Parts: sequence; structure tokens; C-alpha cells
Amino acid sequence: MGCCKEKDPAKAAVWHALNYYAFEDASFLAERLFLENKGCETLYLLATCYYRQGRVAEAYDLLKKSHSTTPKCRLLFAQCCVKLNKLSEGEQTLVNTSTDGTLAAIENSITAEFQEISGICLSTLATIYRRCHRLEHAVYFYRASLKRNPYLWSSYANLCQAGEKDSPDDYFKTTNCPSFVAQTSSPGALSEITNDMNLVNPGEKIYQNYTPKCTFGQVLAHSTPISSGNNNQIPSSVHCTPDQIRDHLSNHRDRVVEDDNPCTTPGSALRKQGDPFCSSKVRRSSRLMTSGRNMKSKENDRKAGNKAQRTGPSIIGDAFKKSSTKDKSILSKRNPNMIISSIMSLFSQLGQAYQSICQYECKKALQLFNKLPKNHYSSGWVLSQCARALYEMTEYNQAARIYQSVHQNESSRCSDLTFYGTCLWYTQREVELSALANEMLEANKNSPETWCAVGNCFSLQKEHETAIKFFERSVLVDPEFAYGYTLLGHEYSFIDELDDAMNCFRHAVRIDPRHYNAWYGIGQIYFKQEKHELALCHFRKAQSINQSNAAIMAHIAVVLNAMKKHKEALKVLTKALEQHPKHPLCKFHKASTLLCLEKCDSALGELDELEAITPTESLIYFLKAKIHRKMGNSHLAMMHFSWAMDLDPQGSNNHIKEAIDKHYQPDDLSAENT
Repeated sequence: MGCCKEKDPAKAAVWHALNYYAFEDASFLAERLFLENKGCETLYLLATCYYRQGRVAEAYDLLKKSHSTTPKCRLLFAQCCVKLNKLSEGEQTLVNTSTDGTLAAIENSITAEFQEISGICLSTLATIYRRCHRLEHAVYFYRASLKRNPYLWSSYANLCQAGEKDSPDDYFKTTNCPSFVAQTSSPGALSEITNDMNLVNPGEKIYQNYTPKCTFGQVLAHSTPISSGNNNQIPSSVHCTPDQIRDHLSNHRDRVVEDDNPCTTPGSALRKQGDPFCSSKVRRSSRLMTSGRNMKSKENDRKAGNKAQRTGPSIIGDAFKKSSTKDKSILSKRNPNMIISSIMSLFSQLGQAYQSICQYECKKALQLFNKLPKNHYSSGWVLSQCARALYEMTEYNQAARIYQSVHQNESSRCSDLTFYGTCLWYTQREVELSALANEMLEANKNSPETWCAVGNCFSLQKEHETAIKFFERSVLVDPEFAYGYTLLGHEYSFIDELDDAMNCFRHAVRIDPRHYNAWYGIGQIYFKQEKHELALCHFRKAQSINQSNAAIMAHIAVVLNAMKKHKEALKVLTKALEQHPKHPLCKFHKASTLLCLEKCDSALGELDELEAITPTESLIYFLKAKIHRKMGNSHLAMMHFSWAMDLDPQGSNNHIKEAIDKHYQPDDLSAENT
């Protein structure tokens, strides 16, 4: 914005129009001023008008032709280059060619040249390096930008996304905060803003009864409940408040990891995992998790208690009640040091939680988010991060319920709903997914998340060709959207277009090297091609990123079994079940591995436990039949084969019937010969 003491009345009029969103008028007047006097100030003013109006290409052309060397023009030109994907030009604009090329020299040069805006310049340069896949440079300059301007939250978020484990306390410190002069055309605007801000000293524990002004929207009446117990279910009343969600997560947090059971739809859960015993096609086999909660976990839900609702201290809430009794001038003047200290403390809390999410320490992340003040916990961003944590823990029903609350309260918010459609896909909720797709289309057609929701909707209806078109549209809207490429790869893999699927997964990995879903997808393609060594390598790469994911470990065991390394597979599955004792996929593959090792009794024990968890899965009875056949119990084998056929009457598992015919034909022939 322009300076509040702009002497030139015409320039002041332009800044006034910009400040109050009259962009067209600002651009027209700035053009007149630039034509009258083609100086650096009028150039920057006109380019700023173009940029804010969305005319980025025009701003780029204007600045490029001018060859301006002023810091503000160079920064704005670099921002235009990032928007237009002209990354090499952006780097050349910010980096002084006279330096020796070392990272420290570049940092010092930018700091000296750009001074008070050096933090933003370093962050912009880091973004350019990240987009160019020069991650070491990107990490260095994100750290440098935070040291000069800790208000740059995106720099810390990008560090976390890159897998770095920097402590937020190292950056979000009051001693690092620069002093900014408020820039506004209205001198009273700042005081009006600060008068509305209520800040609390982070060292004081001030508990208050705070009720959010906005309640979360009405929960769909037909949505699937999280559990059948009233105490553990996220309230599905007309208004689902953030406090109710917080209390539910607090109740469920400790149980959710111990009972980390994906729910299964009859006859589908194990088939979706690309099981080697299943010769039929799997529904979106590349997708990692199994689908939702199961019947046994619903019984466990009834046993969980309900904790009392608690009210946490507010970091930015009612301001300085204790201080105001001693010195009323603090309340009236809003002591800047206390404000900055409060904001940095809040950023530090958010940073710790967000880093845990990026490291896939989901239980820890939920605990940290739960400690936030209620007014911040109730924000769409925080709740969507909680939903993401539950999604990574395969608690799809709970994640969908929280995403639903965020969507109903902020219907235009699409950027944080990346995994909402996927949660509904896993839980087979076609009606809700269709409604979500329509609502997101009405809200924002320029969001890649919108087109992913539409693609998921068609994928769930098995219209894969149509789903591919919409996933392609998501990456056209945002070519840097790695998750869109991953979903596109899954769809191609399902219809056996493996070359196209491989290209999509590799593109996702180039955009985000820590996108474990894409590494997993590549592993599955190699497994389909029977390239077991390559499949194992990529599955282990995915596991190195997300070490707590049981489905990845299960697929590593599948590959090891295919390579006849049954003992190694058993070790992997045993470790997975130590972390997720009731994970259906791991238990199934452990049973099949024990069968390969001829430990039939142990295999039957695992299958008995699995049957209690997912009693309607036909593959369980099929594997039991194979074990009884190996043990010589022909009557029990035939009985379990029959039960498997009853649970799969449509013949999606034709290998069951084939196994029956193959096994019993020799017996019949031998009986005839006798």
C-alpha cells in the first residue's frame, strides 16, 4: 500500500483506490500518471495496479521493458515471474550476479539491497528454488526469510512440507520481529483495527467463557455416524460447534491409534488392496487405505466415556485484564511488545502442530491442536488440519464429519478440503460426495480441489473415463497440485493404462518429493508388472516418509511374499500389527504368510481374530478353506469355500470357485478309480 503521508495528491488518490478495491479506477489513473512522468515511482504504482487487478502478464511486460533496478520493482517482477512460471527470470532478478554464488553471499546481497523487504524477497527466492526442485537452496532461503521476518508463516509451512524438523521456537521470537510502519491511506484505519483486537499475555492463564459468533452448519441427516455410541459421536444436532468437535477428538484421541481399524464394506476391504490372492480387478487399487471404520470398532466406541467440556486460555482473546487494572494506558495504547509476544506464541503453537502433521505424527498433532484457544481452534484452517490428521489415521468417518462442519461454516473455502472427497470415496457415500461436488463447483471453479471432488464422485460411480477428465482439469487449474496428479494416476492404473499412470505418479513426485501416495502408486505399478525389486524399493520409499502407515507395510509384505521371503514379510507384518493391532489388511496378509510358512494353526488364529473384526469378508473364509485343505480337513475346507461363495454371490472373486474345482476334482477322480 501507499504511504499514509503521500505528498503527491494524484498518487495518493491511486493508493486510496487500491486500498478500497477500486482497481479499475486505480489502474486508469496510474496509467495517466505514468504517461505524464515515466519514473520509477509511477512505474511501480502502475505495475502494482495491474498485479492487484489480476493483469499479471501486463505487469510483467511493463516491468521487463522498463529494466527498473529499484528493490520494489524487482520484487514485484519476481512475483510476476512466479505467477507466470518464468522461474529463471525471477531468480536472475533477485540474485545479484556480482556475488560469488554461495548461498550465504546471495543472502547477504539480498539483505543489503532490499533491506526491510528482504524477508519477503528471500521467501520468494526460496519458492522459485522449490519450484525448480532445488530443495537444498529452497530450505536455506526459507530459513533465512523467517529469521528476518517471522510473520511469514508460509515459509515455515514450506519447511515442514519439505520434511524439515526445525523448532518453531527458533524462528517465532519477538527479537526477530521487524518494525513495520502502517501503510494506509486512512490514518484512522489502524487504530480502528487495533481497537477491535483483544490480546492476552501468553504468560497469563486467563480462562474465559467464549462462544463463537458463528455456529457450524447443520449436519446432514443421512450422514454415516462415527459410532453407534452417543458419547463418542461428534454431535449431529442442528449446530455442531467447534467445542463439541474438540471434546469428541479429546475423547477419541487415545483410542483411535489403538483401534486403528479401517471400516470395511461387505466383501470390499481386502479386495481394494491389490491382494495377490484376488485375481479380479480391484477398485482404485492404487489407493492406499482401506475404507473407514468396521463393525468391531463400532462396538468399542460404545465403551468410551465422554470428558467434560473444557475452556482453554485465549492467546488472542480478551486483552490484558490483569495488566489493565494496574496500568490502563496499556489497554488503551495496546502495548506493541505484548501484541507481538502473543502472536509469536500462537505461531509457535501452530508451528508445532503443523510440523507433526507433516511428519505424520497424527496423534501428537491432534493433542497440540486441542491445546489451542477456542477461538483459534474453531477456525476452518485448524479444523481442516485436524480432519487431515484423522484421514491419515484412516478414520475416514470422523474426518468427513469435521470436513463437513468446515464446509458448512465456510462454504467458499475449498483449498483446505483436499481430502474431504477422498474420505467420502472411501466410505462409499455417493449422495454426500455428489452434493459436495456440486457445492464446490458453485463456490469456486478455479480451485483444483473442486475438480478432484468431482472426479472422485464419478470414480465412486465407476465412470472412470469421466473421472480422468476431471482429474486432468484439476492439474490444468493448478499445475503444481501434486495430489491431482496422484488421483489421476490411480484412475489410469485402475483401467490398466499403466504408462499414463506412471507418468502421473512421477510428475507428482517431481512436484512434491514427500508425496508418499505417489511413491506408493509407482510401487503398485511395478508390482503389477511383476518387477518386485522395483516395487519393494518404491514401497519402502513411501514408508520412509510415512512410517506409521500400516497399509504400506502390508504391501511391502506382499512383495516380500512374492519374492519368497516369507520370514522377512512376517517380521514386517508383526511390526505393523504392534502399531495397529486390529488392522484388517495386515492381519489377513499375516495369516497368508503363516500359511506359506506352514504354520496353519497360527494362521487360523489370525483369521479367527480377523473374522471377528470383518465378518462379511469373503476372502477370510476363502483363506480359511485353503488352510483346512492343506491340513487335510476336506469337509471344513468345503464348508468355508461355500461360505465364501455365499458372501460373494456376484462372482467378483471367481478364483474362489476355481479353487474349489481345482481342489476337489482330483479327489473325485481318485474315488472313481477306487
